[in-house]
Amino acid sequence: MNETQTAAKLLAKRFPFAPTAGQEQFFERIGEFITHEEFEHYRDCFLLRGYAGTGKTTLIGTLIKVLPRFGYKAVLLAPTGRAAKVMTNYAKKPAQTIHRKIYRQVADAGSGQLQFQRQKNYHEDTLFIVDEASMISDEADLGGKGLLTDLIEFVFENPGNKLMLIGDTAQLPPVGRDLSPALDGAFLGRSFDMTVYEQELTEVMRQDEASGILHNATSLRNL
Repeated sequence: MNETQTAAKLLAKRFPFAPTAGQEQFFERIGEFITHEEFEHYRDCFLLRGYAGTGKTTLIGTLIKVLPRFGYKAVLLAPTGRAAKVMTNYAKKPAQTIHRKIYRQVADAGSGQLQFQRQKNYHEDTLFIVDEASMISDEADLGGKGLLTDLIEFVFENPGNKLMLIGDTAQLPPVGRDLSPALDGAFLGRSFDMTVYEQELTEVMRQDEASGILHNATSLRNL
């Protein structure tokens, strides 16, 4: 059994429920992702999309427990303080906002006004897991570039780091966009020279299949 198969099997073993077909496929794809080491300065990104109730949070909680077995640490990030708090609760590990993690405040030499600069990344062999990625814009922001650009440049500043973006395509994208750039695999690969692994979860488990809530939500998505 190779490392990829070992990772997939271990994830399935640690998962607390009987996995759906999509979740089983996730174990295989994420196994490839965390064991891939093509060359020193590779840029690997895993894009996990799925509606609410498809098991994203349980999958991430399981992944975090398994990562040390393959030599990785985890840093948990989210676009807002509320999302970071939710992430902390389900992952059982502290999460921060993206802004707090990657920026620092400095005084402008001329005016003395506070500005935000991207700070140095000291992490190596770390998986940066970013939840609620649909909210991340790539319009010019606090650091002079788009937040998505600054995040990606921060993550891949050091060797061995990887990035995981998690989101729900049913949520509203940033203003002025039809699709969130952080959930668009083709855009990410083309714009940031990354190898992008993608998985979309569609089997909703949180509500009973006969639930009126599930039926109505699915109907709205298909309009």
